[in-house]
Amino acid sequence: MNEIILKLKDKDDKAAYEYSKILRAESAESDKYLHMIPKFADMLDDKSSFVRTRAFLLICNQARWAKDGQLAEFFDRMSALLYDSKPTVVRQCLQALHEVALYRSEMSDMIIDAVDKIDVSKYKDSMSPLIEKDIKELMRVLG
Repeated sequence: MNEIILKLKDKDDKAAYEYSKILRAESAESDKYLHMIPKFADMLDDKSSFVRTRAFLLICNQARWAKDGQLAEFFDRMSALLYDSKPTVVRQCLQALHEVALYRSEMSDMIIDAVDKIDVSKYKDSMSPLIEKDIKELMRVLG
């Protein structure tokens, strides 16, 4: 388990990203990493936005396997990334929440509340419309 976290936090961001893609693909096939949600949640506080984003995506990938409350327990920490100063972080997280919306309908209100607090005006004019589009798409998935 610690080896997985070390690889996800590797200073070589490209290698860590590639490794996270493998874990995400495996997460679509089985609950192999479900037990790691708390470890992934610990990564949400990392100083690196790359590590935080990887953690968010991996937690969302567990939505189809999670039991009631298993993701909700960490959602407050996760939602902090929806207000990140880096718009690419926000966009990736909004897109990852689609999986949570599909498999964990009991979290819909939490997601809507968190997304409603996103201030798109703090991002560059080139990014604001993209984030707004991501928000609208997520809201459509939430129903």
